[in-house]
Amino acid sequence: MKLQVRHRTRYTYTKLASLSHNHICLQPRNTPSQQCLESRVHVTPEPDNILHDRDVYGNTTTRFSMNQRHKICDIVVTSLVETRDELEPLPVSLSIAENRQFLRSLSSDDALMAQDCLLPSPYIPVSETLEKFIEELPLNGQCVVTYAHQMMEHIFNTFEYSAGFSNLVTPLSKIHAARKGVCQDFAHLAIGALRLQGIPTRYVSGYLETIPPPGQKKLQGADASHAWYSIFDAEHGWIDFDPTNNKRPDSQYITTAWGRDYGDVTPVKGMVYGGGEHSLSVEVDVSRMGETVLMIAEN
Repeated sequence: MKLQVRHRTRYTYTKLASLSHNHICLQPRNTPSQQCLESRVHVTPEPDNILHDRDVYGNTTTRFSMNQRHKICDIVVTSLVETRDELEPLPVSLSIAENRQFLRSLSSDDALMAQDCLLPSPYIPVSETLEKFIEELPLNGQCVVTYAHQMMEHIFNTFEYSAGFSNLVTPLSKIHAARKGVCQDFAHLAIGALRLQGIPTRYVSGYLETIPPPGQKKLQGADASHAWYSIFDAEHGWIDFDPTNNKRPDSQYITTAWGRDYGDVTPVKGMVYGGGEHSLSVEVDVSRMGETVLMIAEN
């Protein structure tokens, strides 16, 4: 099906900002399960320069600078993505030891990233918290895919989703102790634990279409950015899991970018000179396109 995404990020400053440099990572990728048909970036005020590029992991990035004085920075990214309806069944995979050995013989871009995603990363260092956490889900000879699936179920069943509980600098120790957090926290926790067990795991950012309750109109701006994890099976490639919702990403998911952790795929980051205090607002809308609703009248 076709999904349209509109992601708006707006910074409002109390004083005039004289200069800002910005980096965004919000345009969807082409993957085996989706195709980005079009994507546009619109910035207000108009940037003095703008550059589209790809990072080391193949994510589409945009950098822009504004040299004129401004009190707002409004970034709107609109994309149209076609997703595949069918979700392939989970494959029978190798053991963790066999997977590591097979990985060493591969030299593709995916395999090189998988090697990178066996190591700790800035947002997911090795810690006592991760060592304690994997004691909750011990290895008993499971294959790579089975253990990754069990990790998804375990986080969903033992942690509570709590919007606003955490922020970008909340340590995993606090998430683990409170047994609650948001999608980014759950993805980081799973990634750290899976890496510690020897499974290459990356962070995936994107969107999830939300469907309102029957009879209610969907609210604009109700969708949000989402995050999940993906493990590398040396025989079958990357396989995604969403611990926040205990499901494998399907046609309602849109992948924007992937990396070692959130720091590699931060949606918007940059620096500004002046501006005083600032406020930030983010709105995300994911809409299904080209569908016809059939209404049947009862006699």
